[in-house]
Amino acid sequence: MIDKKSSGADNNVPEKPSLKTGLLALKQKDYLEAIAHLQIIAQQKSLKPKLKAQMGLVIAYEKTKQVDRAIYLCRNLTKISDSEIKSFAHHHLKKLLKQYPPKNLKKSTIPTPKSSEKSSENQQLIETGFVPFNQNSDQSKSAKNSNEISKQKIDLSVETGFKPIAENPNISEKKSSQTLNYLKHSKLNKNDIEADKNRSLALSSIVNKSNLKNTNQSHQRPREIISDEPENLPKLKWREAGRTKGSRRLKSPNLTLLWLEQIVVVIALFWLSLTILKFSLDATNDFLVWLPYFRPIQIFYRDPTLNFIIFMLGLFIFSPWLIDGLLILTYGLQTLPTTTLINYSKEANKLLRDFCRKQTIRGITLKVLQIDVPIAFSYGCLPRFYRIVVSQGLLDNLAEDEIATIYAREISHIQNGDSRLISMAILMLNIPYTIYLELTFCADRVLDMINHQLPDYLPEFIKSFLPILVSIFRVFAAIISTLNYGLYWLLKLPILWFSRQRVYYSDRVACNLTGNPNGLTRALLKITIGMANDVQNQGKVRNLLESFEILMPVGINQAITAGSVVSYSGFESIFNWDIVNPYRRWLEINNSHPLLGDRLKRLGLYANFWKLETELNLGNINADVTANNQLSGPQEKKNLTPQNLDWQKLSLQGAPFLGILIGISFAIFLWLIGVISSAVGLWRLDWLFGDISILVGCLAIGFSIGILMRINHFFPDIKPTKLWQNPDLLELLSDLKALPLDSQAIQLKGQLLGKSGMSNWLGQDLILQTTRGLIKLHYSDKLGPLGDLWPKINRPADFVGKPITINGWWRRGATPWIDVNTLKTENGQSINGGHPLWSTIVAFAVAIWGAYIVSIGKF
Repeated sequence: MIDKKSSGADNNVPEKPSLKTGLLALKQKDYLEAIAHLQIIAQQKSLKPKLKAQMGLVIAYEKTKQVDRAIYLCRNLTKISDSEIKSFAHHHLKKLLKQYPPKNLKKSTIPTPKSSEKSSENQQLIETGFVPFNQNSDQSKSAKNSNEISKQKIDLSVETGFKPIAENPNISEKKSSQTLNYLKHSKLNKNDIEADKNRSLALSSIVNKSNLKNTNQSHQRPREIISDEPENLPKLKWREAGRTKGSRRLKSPNLTLLWLEQIVVVIALFWLSLTILKFSLDATNDFLVWLPYFRPIQIFYRDPTLNFIIFMLGLFIFSPWLIDGLLILTYGLQTLPTTTLINYSKEANKLLRDFCRKQTIRGITLKVLQIDVPIAFSYGCLPRFYRIVVSQGLLDNLAEDEIATIYAREISHIQNGDSRLISMAILMLNIPYTIYLELTFCADRVLDMINHQLPDYLPEFIKSFLPILVSIFRVFAAIISTLNYGLYWLLKLPILWFSRQRVYYSDRVACNLTGNPNGLTRALLKITIGMANDVQNQGKVRNLLESFEILMPVGINQAITAGSVVSYSGFESIFNWDIVNPYRRWLEINNSHPLLGDRLKRLGLYANFWKLETELNLGNINADVTANNQLSGPQEKKNLTPQNLDWQKLSLQGAPFLGILIGISFAIFLWLIGVISSAVGLWRLDWLFGDISILVGCLAIGFSIGILMRINHFFPDIKPTKLWQNPDLLELLSDLKALPLDSQAIQLKGQLLGKSGMSNWLGQDLILQTTRGLIKLHYSDKLGPLGDLWPKINRPADFVGKPITINGWWRRGATPWIDVNTLKTENGQSINGGHPLWSTIVAFAVAIWGAYIVSIGKF
């Protein structure tokens, strides 16, 4: 019997069935309407719309749980000779069979006709909208249609957006088709919090990139890329390099250094957090004393050290459950059954069983996030309470052995013991980050309510008074959210070094567990590409990818550009800078993950050790070292470290930090004068020794001098004769010795992506989408954050989703970016950046503050 969902669609026959209307309904998730249109189009004789309608029906049937119909269509489409259609059908068929094993399928909604019921069979075919390929006439028609496809060379990538990842059909069957997720940004949700937690946002690329007109509101991101895409784009080709089958293993890493690093990070994080807490309590009481009619809060005068230690211990002990709750409430975390994991990767399940048996624990809790971006991370305080979380996108887009390597990475974090510190740290980071998100969300929501949704029955005096209250609240929300976002980044700083180191250890242990460095290479690359695609599809960086970045296999900031340009060039040309640039170690200091090219090169070393063909050719590998199992940490660094550093150029690049060192050195010199004066009896100068105000003041003055030293080099005048207009992004990335200091003036056109509303007032999520990839934009008002918070007509966040032209200074660092000088829209609106002026203001302000600290002798 046909279920209600299908019968509802079958009975609702549209007057004017249209492929365009059906695909639009599919985009808008009106699946019954889509089925009603596409079923009729699927019966047409015209081959091109018929195939597109059938591909759309696969998705509609899947979403309405008509699984058997979707599988039936997929099986028919796999018989088509066109590689693009076949790849689409194989991917969805594989996905459906994994999610709905045959034994769990409901009784077929399409009854099997008896020989005496041919008329009813024909009627059923009309209702369902697809024609089965039987053994007689339909098979011959299928063969003819297949030849017709090859001859006509149907460009489905233009009409439907479906593009296979690989040219080889056997390889493309292992890969997921690119998916496009659109969160409809209403004015009630401008800060893009992923509140729709229990719904999969996946739509197939056949629908999401179709050439339908954009019917969204003005503040939504357009469906189409604003500039023409180049024709004949190269398709990604994977070597599918093999894995070792022997028992030989790499030397196990020495974890002593990793544990020492954890101790240092715990001390640094505790000291920084406690210092910020004490400063906040004192500043709050000082502000209350300054205000009339208010009194300070007496408990704020007490020493918070003991209470803070208890708080941190609580975060450590209850971190698994607290992170569970956070992910459930905000991102829809669900349990991943072991049987489901087995359907995707038996090897991953075996790794988990073996690890639990060795650790004598019952098992590791497996979780899944129903999002399309491929990610994975783990957290917990003790082995029995560890969780490993993956996304549905990772399970769908990675092959079985690649999924196993990612699970092996997460197991290695548990085995190495570094998840304990990171779990507590991620909770501490998410406290200010969640406050920032919630406040900006509420501020945007109340503003929209005032502007559009006030009920008519409210008295006029209330309507006139509410905007004043909303304005006051928005000012408060802007200030507090900005402070919390700054606190999030400040607390992140002492964790970055340890976060980079733990990645090297996990990659190495994962290769030992699986013997598959090439599989891990492909997995990391697919995750990188998937993250970049998700940014393009969402039109922003997901909050999850930013707030949980230190747990991810690949950092979102490094994935934005690398993952978006990889389709236009070979892998090797993109990652050469990460391997050969002599300054790369200094430039990754602000990154949560090591340079991706450096990681992939190390994986190539491991593959060479096992005498395997490498997935990528990232430079020459020293075979003499790897032949004798000599891949220790220092030897790896020796093989990966280039020479010929230009220390003068590096010093100018890091002038502010060099200024800090000079300031500290000068303060120590003054302290020595105090020691000598005390020894010889010059009591007028012996106060210099140990004076903290001298140390802080000299440090601040040195920092300001460093900024002023490099400001002209960092922000040269942009002259028309030196402005590089519309450069090729790949050419910019190919300069292997480039530094951010080089400051190439460029002009680029593209579409502005990023968060909308107050959550992006600081310009923290601005990305330019060009025809060749994505690039991060750094924008600063002339008055810095103060200017960003000041009421103004236009902000960069107001132009999100619009075509823009920017000119500024190109920076090639561990994460490429552009410092924005001017930003213009097509209708003539423009915003001027203020990087040079703000840097000058900061330099003089810090110098004056340092001199003031020294003069009063108090800090």
